[in-house]
Amino acid sequence: KKPLLFMKASKILKCFQVVIRLSSSPNLAVLAIFFFLLIPSDPFKAEKGHWIESAGSGDAKQVSELLKIYSIVKSRRADLRDGWAWDISNTILEESRRHSLDPLLVLALINVESSFQTEAVSTEGARGLMQIRPIVANALAKELGAIDSLTLHPPLNLDDPVFNIKLGVYYLGSLKENFRDLKLALTAYNWGPTEVKNRLQEDEVLPLAYAMKVLSTYQSYRQDSPQIYKNP
Repeated sequence: KKPLLFMKASKILKCFQVVIRLSSSPNLAVLAIFFFLLIPSDPFKAEKGHWIESAGSGDAKQVSELLKIYSIVKSRRADLRDGWAWDISNTILEESRRHSLDPLLVLALINVESSFQTEAVSTEGARGLMQIRPIVANALAKELGAIDSLTLHPPLNLDDPVFNIKLGVYYLGSLKENFRDLKLALTAYNWGPTEVKNRLQEDEVLPLAYAMKVLSTYQSYRQDSPQIYKNP
């Protein structure tokens, strides 16, 4: 029977080979190696292992996206244990795809809203990574529950990052679909959709500072060369 350390090293080597084979960027391959050297046993716990181990050619984009998301999450929250960092990264990727959003946009919004503090609370009572107010969360949970046939009971735990991300990404996706303009959707996320609609109807100036801040952060995340992101 192979020693545990050897088995773990073999798994990590396999991951390197997959990412290097699938990646179109040498920099991404180097970044992947750097991350996997730092990752403890969480992604490989049990016998099933992390899904990256069995990634095929069709998973190339997903692998690179997940690594980039993970790099941003860990750069903003170095104290976050890797199991949670992977859960948050996976949730951002999956929910963004589900609601036709760029996961890097979601990351930018989280950065602006809470600086990746999972238990952040605003003066208005908004909570969690995506700063959702309880009254809004209850409405979103009912909508999302009806769509996904989920049974959600209050009180809702907005400090749970996975649940918070699911509600927040669903909300942003709905706003983008309703307003059909990203700046308007981001403004509505911050000011509320009613306020934005009223201002549009009255032909009043919209407060776009928040939207521009999110989009500026978003553009910094979309840089071609993967890297460890610094605070914007």
